[in-house]
Amino acid sequence: MAAALYTAFVYNRAREEYALTFVVEFPQETPFRYETVIYADNLESAKASDEAFSDIDTEHMAADEDISILRMGGETESPAYMITAAGRYFSDRTQATKFLRAVVEHAVAGVQSSGHSSGGIARQLPAFLWPGLHGRVRICAGRAAEPSAARVMYRQNVVSVIDNGASPVLAAFAGFAIGFLLAGFIFCAADYPKVRRGKSAQGSAGPARPGDGVDNN
Repeated sequence: MAAALYTAFVYNRAREEYALTFVVEFPQETPFRYETVIYADNLESAKASDEAFSDIDTEHMAADEDISILRMGGETESPAYMITAAGRYFSDRTQATKFLRAVVEHAVAGVQSSGHSSGGIARQLPAFLWPGLHGRVRICAGRAAEPSAARVMYRQNVVSVIDNGASPVLAAFAGFAIGFLLAGFIFCAADYPKVRRGKSAQGSAGPARPGDGVDNN
């Protein structure tokens, strides 16, 4: 029973990882360092964005490298990215989905706000010549229409659950050890009242006196 409980509530959760696949479309060609998505400061920003993330230990998630991101696609192709995080940091798949999406969207917003992308800011166009009244020439400058914001598209609505391939031998050994200790504790607890009653009876009888139990006849 102990082994089963351990496997169900501890070991299985340690084996689980949550994965989210996405692509990003910027309004114009924009340098995007996807590695920064899982940097500690971005994880902290995502955590601070919603009170529901307050119990997520982003410090250890980053320090222990329990979150990673993978670029998929060739150098000339529009890439997709897969972000993966250890399941033990989340209460369930719903929380994991919301948090990982927040991580991605904060990183993309940071790229736009840093000036790498125009992201809603009008751009000054090169000056051009335009004939004016009385043969005069005016030098005019144009302003481009504000481009739309970057768009993030997700492959799945809920994060995928994957197995990290941890060895089941450890789970079996740990389950056996826990079962052995639990059985020993139960045995001692069940036997304790009997031992206590025996000691109490021995104490109430008092020490044996000389001649007790001897037939003088």
